Amino acid sequence: MDIIAIIGLVIAIITFIYQFYRKPKEKFSHLKIQFKATQRLSLQVQEELREFIEKYDAENQFLMPGITYQAYLAQMERSFNENLSDRLLEKVESLKPSDNTIDSMLKSLETQFEALSQIDAQLRTILNSNPNQITQYNYENIKPSK
Repeated sequence: MDIIAIIGLVIAIITFIYQFYRKPKEKFSHLKIQFKATQRLSLQVQEELREFIEKYDAENQFLMPGITYQAYLAQMERSFNENLSDRLLEKVESLKPSDNTIDSMLKSLETQFEALSQIDAQLRTILNSNPNQITQYNYENIKPSK
């Protein structure tokens, strides 16, 4: 009878460890993949925006009221350094975030990735279009989503 209780206790401990320690590691691995993908896309969009600014001499043109293309690029670079740097990922990893924190971060990264994807597609369309048509393009389509 004691052996059955001990075996049951060992199984319960193994299940507990697997359930509460293994799962966050798997989720964190997914978070790192999403973080790196968002990081790469952000750098790509920044490069395309630089190319756009240079190609169309758009540095001081307005992307939207009150924001020039150059100011938007500078904001993207600051945001990248604050929110998508390798340093930040290392810091998050050292904190061993909870399941809920990982879920929240994943949702935020997915939202950022979607917004960057839209900007990327629009910039590619512009950069591959006829230069004479660029003045007819509705720049308000490149607004970042919130």
